[in-house]
Amino acid sequence: MTEIRSTLLEHIFQCEGRRYVKNGRLFLNASGASLKGRFRGERLSLNLFSEPTVKGRNAYIRLTMDGARRRVRLPVGEKVLSFSFPAGEHTFELIKLNESESNSLALISATTDGEFLPVIEGEKPKIEFIGDSITTGFGVRAKRADEEYTTATQDVTLAYSYSTARALNAEMEICAASGWGLYKSKYAENAVPDFYENIDLTRNREKYDFSFRPDVIVLALCTNDFSYLADLAGEEREREYATLKRKSIAFIKKLLQRAPVVWVYGFSGSESQKGLPAFIEEVWLETECSNFYTLQVKDSHSLNDICAGHPGRRTHKLASRRLARFLRSLIGSV
Repeated sequence: MTEIRSTLLEHIFQCEGRRYVKNGRLFLNASGASLKGRFRGERLSLNLFSEPTVKGRNAYIRLTMDGARRRVRLPVGEKVLSFSFPAGEHTFELIKLNESESNSLALISATTDGEFLPVIEGEKPKIEFIGDSITTGFGVRAKRADEEYTTATQDVTLAYSYSTARALNAEMEICAASGWGLYKSKYAENAVPDFYENIDLTRNREKYDFSFRPDVIVLALCTNDFSYLADLAGEEREREYATLKRKSIAFIKKLLQRAPVVWVYGFSGSESQKGLPAFIEEVWLETECSNFYTLQVKDSHSLNDICAGHPGRRTHKLASRRLARFLRSLIGSV
C-alpha cells in the first residue's frame, strides 16, 4: 500500500491553480484548481477536507476516473472517497467547481493498494484568467434567470475560462471572485487588484510567488464596477469614472510586466453595462502598449441566455470559441 501526504502531494501529482500547503493539507481553493494522478493497482482513496464560508455553500468537485466523470458535493470537514478498479494502470482528476470565496478544498492524503506513477505531459501554453463571477461560472447551471445563487449552480468547467484553456490544451490559473470589481462594487467590499498578490485572495494572505508564468493574461473585470457607477450621477459619477480608469490602466500596466493582456468583455448586455465598451476603448488608447488587446464577445441578453442573473452556457460557449481563436493566433506570436 502507498500513501502520499502533505507536501509530497503536489510533487507526485500534477496540479493546476494557485495552491499552498498548511496544517498537513494541500489546499486547492481557487476556481478550476485541479489535481491529476496515475497509479497502478485496484484501489484508490482520497482523503479530502472542505469548509464553506457560509452555511450551505458546500464545495462541489468534478471527479474523472479513467474518463468517467461525476460531480460530488462535499460535506463539511473531512471526507474519504474510495474507488475500486480492475487491476492495472489508471488515471484520475479532481477539479474544484466553486470559487475560494465560497468554500475551501484540501487534499489530506491519497492512498492506493499499488503504487503511484508520474504524470507525464508535454509542455503546454499557460493562461491566467483574472475576473469576477462570470469567470468562475457563477449560476451557469441555474434553470431560471432570477434563481438565487447556490454552489450547486456554479461550475467553472462550463465557464468561458475553463473551456478556452481546454480548447487550447493550455494550463490555466484563475484569480477571480464573484461580486468583486477592479475598483468598486456594490456587491462586495473587495477589489481584485488589492488582493491579487495574495496566494489565495482573502483566505490566505501570504504573498504568491508567481511561479506560474503565463504566455497571456485574460482580464474580465469591470462588470461590477459599472453596476456601481450606474447608481451615481453628476460630478460624483465623473470622479469615480476617472478613478476607475486610472486604476484600470495601473493594474493593466502591472500585468503587462508579466505577459500580454487581453481584456475580454461584453458578456452582459444590461443597461448598466452600456458604457463599458467605450470605457475599455479609452483605457486601451491611454495605456499605449502593443501587448494590450481587447476582445468583445456576444452578450447574454441578446442571446436570451441568462441564468441566475448571469450568462448561461450558450454565452460562455460562444465567448470561449471566439477567445480561443484569438488566443491561438496570439500565443503563437509571443
